[in-house]
Amino acid sequence: MENKVYFITGASSEVGISFIRSLEEKLEKEEEKATVIAHYAAHDEALLALKEELAAVTLVLQQADLSKPKEVADLLTRMADVCECPDCILHLPAAKLSYNRMKQLDWQKVLQDMEIQVHSLLEIAKYYLPRMGKRGKGKVAVMLTACTVGMPPKFMSQYVLVKYALLGLMKSMAVEFADKGVNVNGISPNMMETKFLDNIDGKIIEMNREASTMKRNVRVEEVLPAIHLLLSEGSDYMNGVNLNLTGGDR
Repeated sequence: MENKVYFITGASSEVGISFIRSLEEKLEKEEEKATVIAHYAAHDEALLALKEELAAVTLVLQQADLSKPKEVADLLTRMADVCECPDCILHLPAAKLSYNRMKQLDWQKVLQDMEIQVHSLLEIAKYYLPRMGKRGKGKVAVMLTACTVGMPPKFMSQYVLVKYALLGLMKSMAVEFADKGVNVNGISPNMMETKFLDNIDGKIIEMNREASTMKRNVRVEEVLPAIHLLLSEGSDYMNGVNLNLTGGDR
């Protein structure tokens, strides 16, 4: 069997690192191998340390500031040296979450976040989805948020706005390439206690935990099976789906 190639944006995040580790475990059990092109914005220390641990996964690091369109274009050009087209794309990047009232919303920060999450995925999709369609298969999984399932919480206008734009792009990608064997889906977990929340008051995190149906926030490892599903043959008849991982809250 030909080795799969995964392209992960935001791979240095805790979700990205955990997914690569879980992929390594899965491949070792199945006696298979894969290549992971791991994008990071600035800090590669965790990825370099992880690279030393891997045997079944060949990790190829690629740096780019996704808030800058030229760097996204350069990234795609460099990736051509690794593969013509990945089999699977996992889109994880995001600016750190912050709570602000709408009157404090800074449009420039919204635009920067849109570049990081939405515009970068659009350029990646324009480049790779036609190639996936020509090949007749491909998988894309997009990290969304529980805020896109039902009504969002207060004081998160920037985050909600950008994630809904990302949801719209995900669904547009899905419907346009559904008949070409390409599956594009999203995943919307509840709050995860990662470095993504560093700018959030601990009291807010605790309040979110207590308000949840399960009285806790979702753990990173609980999100991984859903990602594996969306990047596997098990999602062959799933398209434009936004998987609800809210623990029953929505």
